[in-house]
Formats: sequence, C-alpha cells, structure tokens
Amino acid sequence: MTESRKMWWRLSLLPALAGFALLLAVGGWSAGATAQDAARPTGDYVLAQLDAARQALAQRAKAYPDPALAEAGRRLGQIGDALRQQLGGATAQPVEILGDKPKAAAMRANAAAQRTQAYLKASAACRGGDAKALAAALALAIEQLAAAPAADKSPPVIDAVETSDQQPLFVVHPADQPLAFAVLGANLLDTQCANPQVSLTDAQGKPADAQPVITGVTPQRIALRLASTASLKPGGYVLHVVPQRKAFLVGCTKQPEAVAALQVVLPLHVTVEYTLTAMCGGRGQVTLGHGSLPIVEREGGTASQPIDVSACANPSSYTVSAVAHFGGDDQAAVGPITQPADAGITAGLPGGLSLSWNPAIHTLFARTGANMCQGSD
Repeated sequence: MTESRKMWWRLSLLPALAGFALLLAVGGWSAGATAQDAARPTGDYVLAQLDAARQALAQRAKAYPDPALAEAGRRLGQIGDALRQQLGGATAQPVEILGDKPKAAAMRANAAAQRTQAYLKASAACRGGDAKALAAALALAIEQLAAAPAADKSPPVIDAVETSDQQPLFVVHPADQPLAFAVLGANLLDTQCANPQVSLTDAQGKPADAQPVITGVTPQRIALRLASTASLKPGGYVLHVVPQRKAFLVGCTKQPEAVAALQVVLPLHVTVEYTLTAMCGGRGQVTLGHGSLPIVEREGGTASQPIDVSACANPSSYTVSAVAHFGGDDQAAVGPITQPADAGITAGLPGGLSLSWNPAIHTLFARTGANMCQGSD
C-alpha cells in the first residue's frame, strides 16, 4: 500500500472512531454496564425491580412502623400481582413489544418501583412530621399508579418528582416564595402537539389555589413553577399531566393523564431539651440550667438561652446533655459531653441540629444547618 493510500485510509477511519466513542458516551453503552442495562427491559426485570422495592420498604416499615408504609407495601404487592397476571407467559418479553394493557401495566409498575426507591433514599434522615409526610406522599403516589386505567399501549407515566437541584421531592413546606420543580417520566409530550395540560388538586380532586405553570418541557421531563405555596393547606396533593398525541387523520388528541403525588406539611418544630451542669470544686456537680429551646427546623434557624452561672463561680468543667423532640414519640438524645470550663461545647443532633455552649458569654444556642430530610423542599 502506498503512503498516500495509507494516509487516506487513516483519515477515513477517524469519523467512524469518533462516532463509536460518542455511542459509548451517550448511547447507553459503558464499560460498567450490565447485560440487563444494555438490553431492553423485560417483564421479568420490572417484576424484579418491583419486588426489590417492596421488600426494602417492608424492612423500613419494620424499623419505623407507619400505617402509610404498610399501605404502600400492600399496594405494591397488588401492582405486582396484577402485572404477573397480565403478562402470563410473556414475562421474558421486552416491555416495548407487549400488548396494550401489559405494556401500560409494566410502565406503571416500574414507576411505582422507582418512586419507592427514591423514597427509601430520600427519607433516611427525616424525622417527626416530615417523616410521616414522606410516607403519606409515597402511599398516595402508589395508590394513584395502582388506580390508573391501563388501556393505552404507551401511556404517559411520571416516575419521579425532583427539585430544581435534582433531589427527590415528596414534601412541600408552605412558603411565600416560588417553588421550582420537575416531573420525569415517559410520553409526557408529543412535539407535534401543544404542551400538556397541568393542574394541581388535593387528594379529593378539588383544584388547589396555587396552580403550576410549565417553564420547560420534553417528552421525558416537565419543568414547573409554583409562584407561591403559602396557600396550600397541609395534606395530600395530586399533580395531573394530560398530554396530547398526534394521530393520523385525526390530529392531536388527549391522552390518559399521568399523575404524581406530593404532601404539604408545616415546617417541623423541634424542641431541644437541655441540661447544663458544672463541676464545682468540693461541691461536686451542680446543675446550672435545665429547660427547652423551641426551634423551627429550617436552614439558618437559631434559638438561644442565657444561663445564670452564679451558683458555681469557679467551675473546673461544664457538661451538656440534650434530647431533641421531633413530635410524638420521635426523639434523640446526645451527651453528656464534658469540656474544661474555658472550652466551648457543641453537640450534634439528628436532622442537622446542634446545641452549643459558649462559656465566654454563658449562653446556650440551638441551631439548624442544612435540611437533612432530602425528600422535602
């Protein structure tokens, strides 16, 4: 082969190599992909995902009993039983080639599994009313998926709700400020038709005072904005998305609605019960302060309590103990923590809370940091 022919062959090969590299980057192939990831999902795969989600939820409900989690688990079981019955002997078939009802049922079952897994990850650090609200939101979401009609072969389905920074969203705290969020799923838009209709109702179907507007939309994602959530009363809410689809000769027609569920709950109020003692020479340990600091668990919240230390003028050390009460029977203790009298003490508590003793100004501080409950706004 002449040098000119070799050069021509190398140059002609470059576009093919570049295209293959692009396929690896964005086309679904990767060095760490499993065979199932690369293949089309089958009915067996969806059932396995659903069973895994149900079992993990059962473990969570065992550790943190909640009627809403029990109901969500029961509904997941119903969804799985119905899907197995509809699939019959076709469980090994790819979902995309199934008939109308089995395909729709598989898509919604997969959405239920994904929403459950998102709940399990997001709720690990949630406490009190936030924890109960996340469980209620999951139960409502699965109930809506279980009750959806399954007559359309490629129905619109929402399998995730997330904040603007792509964190799972289950719970909204009413606030007089905008809330940006998005829903993710499949068949949410036909680009040949107008944008889908989007509305927010309570769990009984009554339209909410605040209604979302679309700020961006693709077939897999709808970005939304609520101007304010202050008017939303505590309880369950359902987001309804009704897209259109272009059909031959008849134009754009409405499709079955896709739904997502959220729960509105007041910001979590936490009471930090504290005890401050001092080691006071021959008198031993003296209690200087015992009481409680109420604090709203929102980022940047602070409560303080000055302490009268005159009962022990020259202590050798201070000791702090605390119990955070998140409502009901949910509480967490920390301490006792002892430090020399000239050193500060900071005790970390669940949910991003901390209790600090400043001996220089004789004051206790309870503070909130970043919201540790990832499923809430």
